[in-house]
Amino acid sequence: MPLLDKVRAELLRHSMVQRGDRVVVAVSGGPDSVALAHVLHRLAPEWDLSLHLFHMEHGLRGAASQADAAYVARLAGRLSLPLTTVVLQPGELEREPGSLEANARKRRYAEIRRLAATIGAQRVATGHTRNDQAETVLMRLLRGSGTTGLAGIPPVRAEDRFTIIRPLLGCTRTEIEEYCQIHELDPRLDTSNLQHDFLRNRIRHELLPYLSEHYNGAVVDNLAQVAELLREEDRLLTELALEARTRCGWREEQTPSGERVVELDGPALLRQPLALARRVVRMAVQQVAGGEYAPGLPTVSRVLDLAARSQGSHQAHLPQGVCLTVTYGRCRFARAGGGPSTATDLAQKLWPLAPEGETAIAELGLRVLTEVLPASAVPAREPANEGWFDRDLLPGPLAVRLRRPGDRLWPVGMEGSKKLQDILVDAKVPRAQRDRLPLVVAAEEVVWVPGLRRDRRFRPNAATRTVVRVVVVREPQEVSAE
Repeated sequence: MPLLDKVRAELLRHSMVQRGDRVVVAVSGGPDSVALAHVLHRLAPEWDLSLHLFHMEHGLRGAASQADAAYVARLAGRLSLPLTTVVLQPGELEREPGSLEANARKRRYAEIRRLAATIGAQRVATGHTRNDQAETVLMRLLRGSGTTGLAGIPPVRAEDRFTIIRPLLGCTRTEIEEYCQIHELDPRLDTSNLQHDFLRNRIRHELLPYLSEHYNGAVVDNLAQVAELLREEDRLLTELALEARTRCGWREEQTPSGERVVELDGPALLRQPLALARRVVRMAVQQVAGGEYAPGLPTVSRVLDLAARSQGSHQAHLPQGVCLTVTYGRCRFARAGGGPSTATDLAQKLWPLAPEGETAIAELGLRVLTEVLPASAVPAREPANEGWFDRDLLPGPLAVRLRRPGDRLWPVGMEGSKKLQDILVDAKVPRAQRDRLPLVVAAEEVVWVPGLRRDRRFRPNAATRTVVRVVVVREPQEVSAE
């Protein structure tokens, strides 16, 4: 079936668009998004669609990124479609906490939301393909996901004010490349997609071709079919879990500060089929944690173990600042207000780090590894959980503590200094998590807020001879349970 007909069928099958919709089309300049824009432009008259192209120039690949933006501008001119291009400054994404890939995606969707609100768009179309679906299923399988994760990329996902649609999910990358050749679209090639630094790229260029050649030539279609089957089963299990919540005595309230609290009856929870009990727990933790976080199997199993305790009072600190208190079988999920030691007690403590080796900090759920290395070992880009410091610039031995009044940083990429409190507010760190955020310090100076900000005064430079590498290992951010 021609690609045009496949996309038309996908639009109809999932009711992706309604007549008269305004659609933002995300276009990177690569084959998938270029084919998407071209196909939707040809199909637009059938639904009376108004298309608006969107491109983000991430500032990550220099002249190549600029050439991508110029190509998308020419494409918009060729199709006579409006285009909005957002240009980021070099280093802008690197200064944000988290991985570069996650930061780019977060910023891209934030700009798309802003554009959709400005022009009144009802739909946002992205160029995810059948190959992307297969890669996602494999990637999540390797990470131990359950049915929710293995359901892959949904063809339609409702946001607050618009709906994200993926019209190319039924099309393979080969079909898309052939379409681009036939219509002489000459899309751009992002060379970073050829690098094997990221798990998805290794799956794309190594694992999937190997499976296709040595095990099953239809592996992409079969994995996409698995995602479709599990998506429907996951939807049914979610509906059943919503019914089970009522049987578990689910009670939800909001504190004066706006935080969510969820209560459940432990014995009733344990009477549910295990698959439903796990989902109810996930719902409770997600409701309190907010965002897209989904607790993994170790966290869910820990909750169910505590829920079985019908005598006395028990407490556990879960990821994302969620605290579970079980009192005579009644489970209460709320934002953590302190562990076995109060936040005030912990704020006075200092955990010295071994000059080299591993330091366990049980109260904070951390392991910290330190290593002394020559300056030549400093990587071009530091992982979010690693800090690299010039040993001669450090004002004293390294240690870990929690924040205290008056803490300041001289952040990398900024002029002057800034209060730690202001940095946490700007980074939108939830208030309940700020007092338990570990800081790496030397003497009285904060040198690093892991995953968030580094102090530029202690960074390696051209004169550095020896560096100290610090790796902070937290309780893992788990994937979905089942």
